[in-house]
Amino acid sequence: MDGEDKVGQRFEVVSTESPTQSDLPTPPNLVGRLLKGYVLICKIDEGSFGAVFLGKLLTKEKISIDKNFDHKTIPENDFQKYRVVKAESNFTEGGCGLKIEVEILKKLHENFPKTEHFVQIDDYGRRNLYSYVFMTLLGKSIKELAYDAPGGQFSIGTWSRIGIQGLLAIKQLHEIGYVHRDLKPANFVLGHPNDSSRSRFIHLIDFGLARKFVTVINGVKTHRKARRIIDFRGTEFYCSQSMHFELEQERIDDIWSLIFTLMEMHKRLPWSYVKSDEIEAKKKSTKLTEILNLLPPELDDPLKKLNGIERRKRPNYEDIYKGLCNVMIKNKCSFKDPYDWETIVNPKSPSMEKFSCMFNDFKNDRLAGLVIPDNNEKELESARSINRKAPVETDVSVCYGSNI
Repeated sequence: MDGEDKVGQRFEVVSTESPTQSDLPTPPNLVGRLLKGYVLICKIDEGSFGAVFLGKLLTKEKISIDKNFDHKTIPENDFQKYRVVKAESNFTEGGCGLKIEVEILKKLHENFPKTEHFVQIDDYGRRNLYSYVFMTLLGKSIKELAYDAPGGQFSIGTWSRIGIQGLLAIKQLHEIGYVHRDLKPANFVLGHPNDSSRSRFIHLIDFGLARKFVTVINGVKTHRKARRIIDFRGTEFYCSQSMHFELEQERIDDIWSLIFTLMEMHKRLPWSYVKSDEIEAKKKSTKLTEILNLLPPELDDPLKKLNGIERRKRPNYEDIYKGLCNVMIKNKCSFKDPYDWETIVNPKSPSMEKFSCMFNDFKNDRLAGLVIPDNNEKELESARSINRKAPVETDVSVCYGSNI
């Protein structure tokens, strides 16, 4: 991949090959196709906007197309031959989401070259009817792992470590100027079990709904002003309560989505057992005390402080990190311990002990000095009060409108 190519230019270059019926996306079906030297041997996942395929490097050895191939069984000595290929239609309303995904991942690795919490981009581009990205093959999501866990819940040691790694990934995303806006268990993913360099790290994925909240005005980093009309974006079950009041999603909302994700894997959420059409009303009426009662007491003070921070200001990452570490200390948990889904720790895996002494990493602020302009809150509230409320879905990521 030519490192000098601009992301936008790569997605604007269209292949000269003539489209055929088999090219038609929505989502694109590319199984059996040869793309950038890789044979796409099976489909891993599929969504409303695209699909995810497993690509194997074309060599002299025979390659079989197998829709039932289990990519989690790839041995470590063969792992480098495989890549995930994410493909999306170029005709999705609002535009293909892969462009922003590549921009974000490239910027993350430029700013945090040693980060373990984001996949690497190997190649990307555009064909007539679909765009594609080659990236690191990962393992199971936290959603999948929780599904296999007794009662859908993790031990306190595993739970705390998921929270710490997830919090660090979110902070790094925020420090390049983006909010995720769709944090949920499916978007926190472990490294592939046979990729010893990544198998114990939590990765944050899927930036299709992310939004840039930092702009540069006269050379000064400035927080973007809130918009008059806010369309719903995200997953209703995990989004922050503020989203139900039509407020612009900020860094603080990503943190609450992480907390709600963790709560579901601990003692469930206050709205876990209500009907889907009653979730919004329940979330609007839920008080902070009800949320704190379902979490370890070590998180009481950090979350009370988070709840009192002005929405556009920096969240107190370091306090939440310290609270999660205190949960581990109280319960005599160690970063050396196997996760619930591990029988033993792979001796080739990097040490996790560094996560026990990262307070300064969480306290450091790369956006120190960010200018936060005044919003005309009365004008914003007036505009939102007449905004037609769009219907929401509870089990998938949704967005209304194309102006992100």
